[in-house]
Amino acid sequence: MTVKLETPVRLGVPLELYPGEWLHSAISRWSWDVFGVSRAALLDAFGLGSVALWTVESLGTWLPTDLAASISEATGIEIPRLRDATMETLDNVLLVLAPGTDGDRSAVVSKRGPWSWQARTRYCPDCLRHHPGVFKVEWRSPWVFACTTHRRVLLDACPTCQRDVAEMRGRNTDPFDPATCRANIGPKDATRKTWCRAPLEDSWEHFRLAPDSAPMRAQERILYSSLHTDRDFIPTLQSAATALRGAGLYDDIARLSGIDAGELVGLFDEEKHIGISAPNSAYAMAALVGAAYALTTGDEHSMRDLIRQATFARPPAHVPRGMGYGPGSPAELLTRWPHAPQAFRAQILRALDQDLTITQRVLFDTAVHPDTRAQHGDPYGFALRRELLTPEQLWPAWCSRFDVDGNVESETLAAALATVVRGVGMEGEIRHESEAQLAAVLRHNMLGTPGQIDRLLAGVSELAHTIDTSRSWINYRHRSELPADELLVREHWEILADSIGLDPGAERRHRNARRYLWQRLTATGTGSLPEPLKLGRARDDSPQYTAFRTRMTAELQTSLDSYAKAFLLAHGDWYPITWTPDVSVDLDWPGPEITALDMNLLHTMLRDGIYTHRTLAEALGVSTRRVARAIDVVPPSCGQSVMDVDWQQLLPLTALNQHEPGYSSVWG
Repeated sequence: MTVKLETPVRLGVPLELYPGEWLHSAISRWSWDVFGVSRAALLDAFGLGSVALWTVESLGTWLPTDLAASISEATGIEIPRLRDATMETLDNVLLVLAPGTDGDRSAVVSKRGPWSWQARTRYCPDCLRHHPGVFKVEWRSPWVFACTTHRRVLLDACPTCQRDVAEMRGRNTDPFDPATCRANIGPKDATRKTWCRAPLEDSWEHFRLAPDSAPMRAQERILYSSLHTDRDFIPTLQSAATALRGAGLYDDIARLSGIDAGELVGLFDEEKHIGISAPNSAYAMAALVGAAYALTTGDEHSMRDLIRQATFARPPAHVPRGMGYGPGSPAELLTRWPHAPQAFRAQILRALDQDLTITQRVLFDTAVHPDTRAQHGDPYGFALRRELLTPEQLWPAWCSRFDVDGNVESETLAAALATVVRGVGMEGEIRHESEAQLAAVLRHNMLGTPGQIDRLLAGVSELAHTIDTSRSWINYRHRSELPADELLVREHWEILADSIGLDPGAERRHRNARRYLWQRLTATGTGSLPEPLKLGRARDDSPQYTAFRTRMTAELQTSLDSYAKAFLLAHGDWYPITWTPDVSVDLDWPGPEITALDMNLLHTMLRDGIYTHRTLAEALGVSTRRVARAIDVVPPSCGQSVMDVDWQQLLPLTALNQHEPGYSSVWG
């Protein structure tokens, strides 16, 4: 920016800027208190006599370098100190300065960002009593409504004439005491102005605030917290304040803020467009922001009903065609809380959890349990990580916890639950893809009663958060790409069977052992078995494979795992043979733990040759799914001694790489 400047005059009297004082306030104060001249005379001494009036009026918003240098030369105050006296110090904190044409800031306060004013101020009469004529920069933001030193609401108007504070920002040619009111109290048709001149330090005592009141706590955090790092604080307050005001919940605003409802009557201006600006009254702003602070920082459970009330107090908004959502959808409901940051959006939707569909509750993670959030924080879906770490068939232990004994096949349930876990809290295009997948797999017979649904969705959320924060894993996609034709070849099967005294049998038994091991390593369903292992080679192929799994013993499973470890190492996989996420938060699961049945009776019946799942289930009083899972996780011992086999000698590390394949780019 280039302006015409005159040679500044070095003033012989030392000038002082009070901490936090606004530059125009200092100019008015110096003119009156120090030199007894008009503002115009002092601006001429600064070398600004030929500068355009708009530029002079904008000095307190943004100070161009050449003007700053000229004022600095005249006053002896360093340029950084002068800049600290402008609204530039509030930029990107309490307001946003619009960019200038030369790529720098401008003196225009942008309408985007927090509520702000282009030109207006409040003041604390107690502060003026101690420092007459000193107006602070921060008072020029609607977000500053209280003085934290004197514990009182700021004033918007002169206590004598009741008119707004008239600022001096231009070339006023008459000397004027800045500690008095400059409002024109003369008749509108008068040719000359009549200044009020009442001292602004006069006040009303009922504007005091309790130190622990919600408005005062909010004001202290606004002014003194790390707003440069906590960027979401003011947007969250503004979103909540807009919703409360838009819903007309003035009694709740008074209750939450601790300000008497009767004193707020008539202080909230009518809004043509809800949320476009802050209330004009500092008292109304104190109540509104105090209520928003209490709502957003208080106990989440106790605020749920108020959030629902504020959301549904207004009719659904018009949704233009092509927006991708409809009335009553989560996206539309969030428009009642405009520009809410992500964390607050999540809190709003959690309050509306029971108003959403099951699919929406999963996708927006609204059923998450408070203990889950306390344990894991709010990590939102890392889609690729969740996709790789969640198997096609959900882990049996977690399937059991989520099983409500509905009429559904075991693999269908496990696959559906895995899809649900992958969809929790996803965003963007992933959310749209997950929505279609959930619609295709979720069935009412998987979900149970409303109470079971609540516990199921809370449990699914807990598992999803556990996966997102887990430091152990298996890359199941990588596992499914292992060469199936190399897995447990006939020679190795015969060695393994001989080590535990088992008849290796014919091709069918060998193939079933390979199927079992493949599924154990990859956690895929029978429908995803690779070509050499697919079911259907004979009419009784499927029941024979089920019988093989039912006759599994601890010795055979341990020997297969020993072989699998060497097989994985030979193909560059250092990760566990099997893995199940631990329970980090023990919730009220809708289903039982996987071994919560009479395991001794189960093992006794199996050793006695009873292998029919229905018979076992009836004897144990559980579903056939629970019988199959229990056998898989804890098969009975046959008491046979086991010989060790050095599988690493038989399976050389031919595929071993120098790094862990398939992981570095994901976990980086």
